[in-house]
Parts: sequence; structure tokens; C-alpha cells
Amino acid sequence: MDKDTALQEDNDSTENQEENSEVTTEEKSTNVSFSFFLYRLIAYADARRSVASFVIILFLVTISDKLFSDFLFVPYVELVESLSGVHPGGFAELDVGFAPEVWQALLGMVLGTLILVISIASQSIPKLIDFYMRDIPSLLYIWFLIISGVHALIIKIYGEIGLVREPSRIFNTHFLLTICTIIAFPYVFYILRYTKPTNIIYRIYHNNMDQIRALTSSRNRALAHIPKVVEYQQYTIFEALNQLDDILEFSSFKELKADIVHDMSVTLQNYIRLKRDIAPGFFKVSPKVRTDISFKTMVGQFGEMERNQSFYEQKCFRLLGNVYIRLLEHGEFDLSSMVAGEMANLGLTAIEEDNTELIDIIIIRFNTLLRFAIKHGVRNNEPRNLYNLGFYYGNFIRYLVEHKKTDHVKRCFMYLRIYGIEIFKHGSNSPAMYFIVDVIATEMKKVLEQIYHDDWDKELQNGMLSEILQVDSPPDFNKEDLARGVLVNNGVRVLQFGLALFYQREGMTDFVERIAKDVLDDLQTLGEASFSQVIEMTSNRLLFSGPTFWEDTDRGNLNIYYTSDQDQIDGFKKRLYDLAETQLKTEMTQKYQLTEVELNLLWEMSRMTKEKEVFQISTNVETFELILNDLEKIDEERLDALVTLREKLNFNSDNPKLIVTTSRQLAVGTELKISGKISGQTKQLEFQAVAQLNTPNYLFVKVMDEGEVVKIEKLSSLTVKFRPLRQKMVYQFHATLQNTGENSLLRIEHSNKVKIVEEL
Repeated sequence: MDKDTALQEDNDSTENQEENSEVTTEEKSTNVSFSFFLYRLIAYADARRSVASFVIILFLVTISDKLFSDFLFVPYVELVESLSGVHPGGFAELDVGFAPEVWQALLGMVLGTLILVISIASQSIPKLIDFYMRDIPSLLYIWFLIISGVHALIIKIYGEIGLVREPSRIFNTHFLLTICTIIAFPYVFYILRYTKPTNIIYRIYHNNMDQIRALTSSRNRALAHIPKVVEYQQYTIFEALNQLDDILEFSSFKELKADIVHDMSVTLQNYIRLKRDIAPGFFKVSPKVRTDISFKTMVGQFGEMERNQSFYEQKCFRLLGNVYIRLLEHGEFDLSSMVAGEMANLGLTAIEEDNTELIDIIIIRFNTLLRFAIKHGVRNNEPRNLYNLGFYYGNFIRYLVEHKKTDHVKRCFMYLRIYGIEIFKHGSNSPAMYFIVDVIATEMKKVLEQIYHDDWDKELQNGMLSEILQVDSPPDFNKEDLARGVLVNNGVRVLQFGLALFYQREGMTDFVERIAKDVLDDLQTLGEASFSQVIEMTSNRLLFSGPTFWEDTDRGNLNIYYTSDQDQIDGFKKRLYDLAETQLKTEMTQKYQLTEVELNLLWEMSRMTKEKEVFQISTNVETFELILNDLEKIDEERLDALVTLREKLNFNSDNPKLIVTTSRQLAVGTELKISGKISGQTKQLEFQAVAQLNTPNYLFVKVMDEGEVVKIEKLSSLTVKFRPLRQKMVYQFHATLQNTGENSLLRIEHSNKVKIVEEL
């Protein structure tokens, strides 16, 4: 093949392609034009169903009358005459004067029944008349009755003026009247079934789904660039949702409300799955959408809805949110919880479709429901719905975990922490809300265990662990409650404790240590004794709690505090106590500048107290002195440590193992001899007294004879002698009297120059 021939073939091929392209374009244009014409015709007929039904019935009756006259009348007459024995031409004498009255009576019966049934049903179903006026079977039958009655009337008029249409007479009385009469009673039953609320909802749901599925057809996709077409399509699917919402608001039956909520959810789920097959032009927000009742308060959000193609989802979510609020206010908590459950199902559908924008919207909707529920719960001290809402929010987060939606899981986890802290703040005014904090912590614990099993990044797990540790409500009890043996309840700590047991079993030492250090924060609030008591209570609660609760709830009888890792309790307790010991020793060393020997001695003494609390032994002189008598193996080193330890703690003592060197060491209850001179007198006065209180700044003394207080107040200086119990030494120091309080106690300044003046 030469070059010229090849070039010519290429040119021919190019020309053929261009011609084919032009033909294809023309065909597409023709198809679109035809589709638009067909669409407008169908839309016109759908919008004017009554007119369309009238035209259809009129056409059918006219054609049927003509066909019967031309082709069926003679065979029918011959058949009837042969079967009945009537002489030929007998039908010409048929009297049809009664026919209009019969038709009128039949029409009146049917219409009367309709008016009665619909008027009663419309009291519980709003816009029922609108539904009926769009019901094709009803419109066809009613127009069939009317046109058939008019047909009989025209025949009668024809007969009165001498124009006898014998075939039309027979057709009207033998066929039309018989058919309408037979259909009348089934039609009445049809209307009764039609007005049943469940059937109305079924029709609305299925009609709406048919319209949504139709959006994916090639014909509708081709018309998606036409604004009027899109606007009408958006209006129809919006109207179905508005109808369901109206019925739900008027209905008083729970089953009906549940069906509506479920149908709304299923509709949206199906829409989400079909969305990818709908033409992009459909998602442009039309004036019908902007003026919809759900969007009239929205400002500046339509652009965002167009960008993420979410106007229909937003419509559904707004309706479900309004339903949720109404159900809360009416106390229908089972149905409001159903709304939360359907929201979780919608979230799963969005996750399965990998619709990131929609997942973000659903997270916002869950947070919005939480806000509504918190307001209602605080106002009414009613946590039930928050309990279920937390459960479904947790389910949604676990769906995210299963599909590796890391960023969304982190965000939701943060939101749970924020709302948990906020809910706890309301606990003082609404005590029932405290339990909801435990519920939120439970859902967070489940997620943490799930992401561990799914082997998520350790750093990410660590960050999320920080979130649950911040949902750490201070213990809602006081020490007096513990002293009375009251069983305290700090559910968040119980759940964190259980999470630590899980990590300990899995060998996640770092995570266990973090939780243990966080639990240790309670040591500062409670003190050592109360802290230990709470730890034991928490341990016993986890040890003896079963997987089920002893009462039934909306979520069954699941015990949220149960852990299967009970064998790890002792190990975690030991870790906590070791950390507490280290912390307390460090604090004591820093506070009093103790040596190792002094610290060990102080810790040993604290273990000998009833509460085994180092704070008591370091702040309570009576406890300190009591334990001294029980110490064993007091060698020289330990004795020196006792002396220095007492001085560092600023304690006085009557213990024979210790030497009094300052009046601050003087024991409460010690008998005193106070002496001195009144200025200008030579006589020495002497008084008997008892040490009542010894503080770091002053010694408070009670005079045996209160009448002598006035004389003591006149002394210019005091000399105080005393002999500690169980000692043979008599001590003396000089002091200055400050004043006398309202309780008649003398306040004496301390002296650091106490000396031994006598040994018995």
C-alpha cells in the first residue's frame, strides 16, 4: 500500500468518525428532548391526577361503548334471547328511565361512606384528604361512577327526544352498572384499609423509595441539568418526609411512631447507598429546598450542602432531631432511644459507603443529640435517655474502629471526654447524672480494648488513654462517710481500675503505670487511710461483680462495672500501694528534711496505727507518743533518730526515752507549777495548773483555781516547773504571759531554754 492510499484511508476514517460523532450527538439530543417531553407529560399527569383520571375513564367508557355497539351488541343480544326465550327485538322495549336514579344512589352511597371514613381518620392522620386525592384507584373508581351515571343520563335524554341508542342502553345497564355495583363493596373495604395509619405510612415510604430509585435511571440522569426537573424531584422526596413527620406529631400510638422513625432511617440508608448513581446536577440546592420548613432558619449553609451533596441527609437529620426532642419532652424514652439507635445505623451505612463528609455530619448530629439529652436530663433529673444515647454513640465509634477510621475515632473520643466532664459538673444539682459519667467511661473503655485487640499504633492508644483518664470525677464522698462504713461509689475509678487490669493481663506495663499514677491522685484528696479503704472497696466491687446486673434496664441487665480480669486485682493493688509508699516517703522527706533512718522509723511507726497512715503519725502528737511505747529494739541509732524526728515534727513528749529541751515538747495534760512576783511586792506567788494545748507558737494553760487567774495576770514574769509522767526529772523554764482568753486559758510564750533543775 502506497503512502497516498494510506493517507486517503485515514482521511476517510476521520470523516466517518466525525459523522458518527455528529449522529451520536444528535441522537443524544433527540433522546434528551423526548425524555424531557415524556417527563413533563408524566409530571403534569402526576400533579393533576384527578384530571388525568377523568380523561382516562372518559376515553375508556367512550371507546368501550363504541366497540360494544359495533362488534359485541348483536352477538350479546342473540345470546341473551336464545338463553331466555325472548322474541327477537325484545330488548328494544327495555326501560332505562330508572338508571340515572340508580347511579345517583350508588354514587351517594360510595361518597357518603368515603366522607364518613375519611373525616374520622383525618383526626389522627393529617393531610389524609391530600393522600386520598392522589390515590389512583380511588380517583379512577369515582370518575368511573360519575361518568357512567352521566352516560345513563345522556341515554335517557336521547330516548326522550326519540334518539334510541339500544346498544348504549344495554352496555350501561348490563355492564357498567353491574361492574360498578360489584366493585362498590370491595372499594369500601379498600378505603377502610387505606385509611389505616400503618398502610398510609407504608404507601408514603414505598412511593418515596420509588422516586429515589427513579433518580438513578438513565432518563432522570439525562434530565439532571434542567432546573425545573431537579426542583420537582427534590420537592417530591422532601414532601414524603414532611408527611411522615406530620403523622408522627399527630399520632398517639407508639407502634406508629416507631414505624415512622424506622422508615425515615431506612429511606435515608437506601438513599445513601444509591447516591453514587444519582447525577451530580441533582444535588444543586433549588429554591424548593431553601424554602423548606426545615431550612428556613439556616443562613449561609447551602453552599456547604451543595459542596458535600448533603441537603437530603440534613433534611432527615433535622427531622429526626426534632422528633428526638418531642419524644424527650413527652417522656417517651424508648422511642427517643430508638432515634439514637437509628442514627448509629445511619452512621454504619455512611462508613460502609466510605462517605467521609457524611460521617462528619453524623458525628455532629450525635453531639447535638447529646446536648439536647443533657439539657433534658439536668432539668428533670432524668438520666435514662442519656444512658441509652451513650450506648449508641459508643456503638457508632466501634463501627468507626472496625473500619479503621482513625481520625474520626480520636475526635469522637475527645467529644465523649468533653461531655463526660460537663455532665459531671451538673451532678451537684442533678445527682442522677453522676451515673452517666460512668456510662461514658464504659463506652470509652470498650473502645480502648477494641483498638488494642486491633493492634492500633501504641502512641495513638496512649493518647486516647489520656482522654479516659481525664473523665476522672473527684470521689463523690468524704472521709466521714468512710468512717461510718458507708459504701462509696466512684464509678469512673472502678472502670479505670478494670481497664488497668485488662492492660496488666495483656502485658501493657506502660499503660498500667499511667492508670496507677492517675489513681494515685486521690491520695492527696483522701489521705492514706481513706485512699487505702477506697482501693479495697473498689477491688472488692470488681471481685464480686458478675457480668449481669440484678435488675433489668433498657439495655438489658449488663453490668457495666464487670471485668473478666479479676485474677489481676492483687497485682494491681500491690502496684498502687508501692507507688503510694514511694510518694508519701518522698513528701515526708521533702517536708521535714528527714534522713533515711528517720524516714524508715516514721514509716514503721505509721504502720502501727489503726489507719496505717503516715499523715497521722507526723501531725498528731498523741498518736506519735502512743506508738513510742510499742517500739521494739530501740538501739542507740534509733533512739537518736527518735529524738531528732520529734524535734523536726515539733512534738513535745513525756516519754522517758526523750529529753525535753524546749517547751514545745511539753505533753498535753502535764501538771505545772507557775510562780512569780507581782511588781512592787516581795512575796513569791505560786499556782497549780495543767497544760491544755501545745502549739508551735504558744502553750495554753488552765489554772486549777480559776479565781487565781486575776493574780497571775499581774505577774511581770513567770517561772514554770513540771515533771513529765513516768520521768524522774523536774524541768523548769522562764516565760512571758501573753494574755488570757475567753475560755480562761493562759497563753504563754514558748521557751527554748528548758533545763533540768531536779532529779528525783
